Amino acid sequence: MLNKTILVAILTLAAAPAFADPSSCYEPYAPATVDGKTATESQMKHAMSDVNDFIKASDDYQNCMNSEFIAMQKKAKESKDKTPLDPSIGQHVQAKIDENQKLKERVGAEFNAAVVAYKAAHPAK
Repeated sequence: MLNKTILVAILTLAAAPAFADPSSCYEPYAPATVDGKTATESQMKHAMSDVNDFIKASDDYQNCMNSEFIAMQKKAKESKDKTPLDPSIGQHVQAKIDENQKLKERVGAEFNAAVVAYKAAHPAK
């Protein structure tokens, strides 16, 4: 009985990295920051498109991570041995989602600052 418990613990720990980053979820890269003081109108439009694409991709990534984690919980609950999912996996998934959310907010704030700088450098006539 003890050997089976040890084996299950080892397999759970070995599988944790695989569960922590579900392979079907792709974390997006943040776009480059644009300097609103020196950017052209075209560069600002491209930057806005890049920021919007990043925010959409981040939303998709966070939803994917949540869905994958829920699927892992369901699979663990329905398994023959009814072994619950290691709580550290949920903590790791939530940490990845929180990290992405902070990055998403930072990218949005940087772009908003660039828009303010652009408008200051290019006052309406």
